[in-house]
Amino acid sequence: MKLPDQSFFLLKYLNPTMSKLAQFFQEFKTHENTLHVWRARIFLTIFSSTVLIGSLSYIPNMKISFQSGDWSSALIYTIAYLILIAITFVRTIPFKIRVWTGLSLFYALGLTSFLTFGPIGSGRIFLVSFAVLSSLLLGLRAGVIALFINICTIFLLAKFLNTGYLAATSVPYSPSEYWLATGMSFVFLSTVITISIGVFVNALEKNIIKEQSLTRDLKSSNEQLERENTERRLAEESLQKSQIKYKTLTNNLNVGIYRNTVGPEGRFLEANPAIIKMFGYESKNEFLDVKVSELYKNPEDRKTFNEKMLQKGFVRNEELLLRKKNGDPIISSISSVAIKDENGRIKFYDGVIEDITERKRLESKFQQAQKMKAIGTLAGGVAHDLNNILSGIVSYPELILMDLPENSPLEGPIKKVQESGQKAAATVQDLLTLARRGVSTAEIVNLNDIISEYLISPEFQKLNTYHSLVKIETRLDSKLLNIMGSPVHLSKTVMNLVTNAAEAMAEGGKISISTENKYIDRPISNYDDVVEGDYVLLTVSDAGTGIEAEEICRIFEPFYTKKVMGRSGTGLGMAVVWGTVKDHKGYIHVESELKKGTTFELYFPITRKEKTEDQKSKDFFDYMGNGETILVVDDVEEQREIASKILSQLGYSVKTVSRGEEAIEFLSKETADLIILDMIMPPGIDGLETYERIIAIRPNQKAIIASGFSETNRVQKAQQLGAGAYVKKPYTIEKIALAVNSELKKEKKAA
Repeated sequence: MKLPDQSFFLLKYLNPTMSKLAQFFQEFKTHENTLHVWRARIFLTIFSSTVLIGSLSYIPNMKISFQSGDWSSALIYTIAYLILIAITFVRTIPFKIRVWTGLSLFYALGLTSFLTFGPIGSGRIFLVSFAVLSSLLLGLRAGVIALFINICTIFLLAKFLNTGYLAATSVPYSPSEYWLATGMSFVFLSTVITISIGVFVNALEKNIIKEQSLTRDLKSSNEQLERENTERRLAEESLQKSQIKYKTLTNNLNVGIYRNTVGPEGRFLEANPAIIKMFGYESKNEFLDVKVSELYKNPEDRKTFNEKMLQKGFVRNEELLLRKKNGDPIISSISSVAIKDENGRIKFYDGVIEDITERKRLESKFQQAQKMKAIGTLAGGVAHDLNNILSGIVSYPELILMDLPENSPLEGPIKKVQESGQKAAATVQDLLTLARRGVSTAEIVNLNDIISEYLISPEFQKLNTYHSLVKIETRLDSKLLNIMGSPVHLSKTVMNLVTNAAEAMAEGGKISISTENKYIDRPISNYDDVVEGDYVLLTVSDAGTGIEAEEICRIFEPFYTKKVMGRSGTGLGMAVVWGTVKDHKGYIHVESELKKGTTFELYFPITRKEKTEDQKSKDFFDYMGNGETILVVDDVEEQREIASKILSQLGYSVKTVSRGEEAIEFLSKETADLIILDMIMPPGIDGLETYERIIAIRPNQKAIIASGFSETNRVQKAQQLGAGAYVKKPYTIEKIALAVNSELKKEKKAA
């Protein structure tokens, strides 16, 4: 039967078609061994083709077997064909088992063909295929084993046939020489093909293994390179972020950062935006074109700075006076370090510079405030003692004049004493204003009235005699709003400003006084915080000698003057102006130019309240008492005596004590219609504590407060508890009479 030979030739010509068909059955699993993948593909291609071509042999053989009744052959063909289908398409079976089973089928077919047709049949082709496929699919070792099996099979068949153990009835030739020759040819061909393919596959396997090793190495190298690239990228990103962070930091700092060359002149190499803005330049390029020495106000300072850097290698917080592009001065604090090369030579200076002009101004302002506070404290203490001393000079002449007969020759001298005392009291009032303890009254006033009254006052007439060539020009706003303030202090402020202006124009000139309503919504020079709102603006201008810029900040210091002491006053005039403006919660601005004049602008917050009619003056007898008991509490004996004499003259019954504790003891046993209570009584309890204890035992006790100082928080607290008017020393008959009379007429609160 020639069907096996026909199958072989059909396989040869149909192989391309079978290859395409085999691609449909390719395995899609990923294997670690690439050679295994190709072996699986070869196995699938060959055996799927065998299944297809084998059907051409299987069907005729089955037909012959059925016709001849050879049921055993039919069973063998069927089992073999089913096994072929199973190992080809059932992938769950391990690959080596599938291969060995398929190879065994090739070997069985070859052996059967040998036994049936002898060496001239297709048996030798199947056995060669068995050896070749073993080497191709399982490697060189398996190929050698298959080759050994083939050789043994040939020799055994030859021996069995030669001895007659097997009978090959279908073989046309039986001589052993022919069989031997055919067998040796088969062995030689089978050996050459098997060994060649095995060596090739083995070399291919080694190359694949080597390739896989190289692939792994390349993969590892790629992974390492990828890691290095990642690290490099992260490092570059980190560097970029660091650079951005550094640039942002240096660009956003308010202090200047620079690098400049060494030498007397120096050149800037680097600069951040802050330093460019600090010195008023438009761009970095413009700033880098500037010589470092050009920024120094004094060229010698650059030389000194450079010498320090060369000697020490650094400076810390060096204060220098520099100048901006427009020439304006700038006080700076510089810290710098010299950067050296590997040979120790200085290459350039790196440094930071801070504009401390404002800080220096605030420090100066703070020092000025501290100085004014110290002087004010001293002035306040002196004023308090002087008030007690002046009480006799101011009050006693008034009492004496009441008892003098008409046309007494003593009336003139006593009035002179009284006037001197009043002038001294006015000076004390200036000291209290300087100490910011002098503004005790807050009335509704209009600055136009204050100015008009001053211009017809004796003080102005006296000034006019000294400065007859000076003319006054007024521009007063007819719709000027009112302010809350002290008429006395405001009048003194106007007087001091006009006097100061007149004395600045020794050869005559014009003084301009103007008022207007002004809304402020922006800062005023030398004030850090200005309350927005409506203000009354008082402006006093002259065309005098002017004030040097360095002196403007000192003109408000007490006793600071370049004028003739005595004729020009006490040296407290401008200090009183400053104190009055501060106490009225206002602001003051000064502009001056040498040989052209000075302008003072004073801002006072307005009030919407309207003025009431002045109280009609009363006759002395309207203030007379009716024997009411008055308790005077004062630690100074002279003050007690003066108050006692005035009150006695007014018709009151007077009791006096020197301490608050004595007043409490007195009122615990006796009564008083009114107490006059001094606020400061060292070393015992003060007026506020005395009053608190008194109202604890006599809740409706009437009282008025007296002090050489101006009204304080403790005075206001006593008034909140029920105390009445505040009387400022030194006593005058009118002040004390009005206060006592007014308080006694008040209705008592219900207990």
